[in-house]
Amino acid sequence: MEAVINNPEFFQRGRYYFDGVWGQAARGAEGQQAIVQVLAPHPEGLSLDTLAQSTGMNDTNLQEALNTLKRHDVVEEIQGSWRIMVELFRRWVLQQ
Repeated sequence: MEAVINNPEFFQRGRYYFDGVWGQAARGAEGQQAIVQVLAPHPEGLSLDTLAQSTGMNDTNLQEALNTLKRHDVVEEIQGSWRIMVELFRRWVLQQ
């Protein structure tokens, strides 16, 4: 699995999917891309408070953006920690 993930060709071929997910995060609730960028370096996820501090978003907007990302299967919440669901997408965001 690591060999596939670390192959640059893999990201080249997956770019349409990743671009699509990224583009989707530009529509609808504001701040979705900012959230994804803040979460990308943290595979273990971040708390709501840390996300609020890091993005500068107020609670209402942050929750709305997280709910939208969750509906699109981009992020998930596990025991109070929000993280990007798809590891390959997380790594793609880091490379952008």
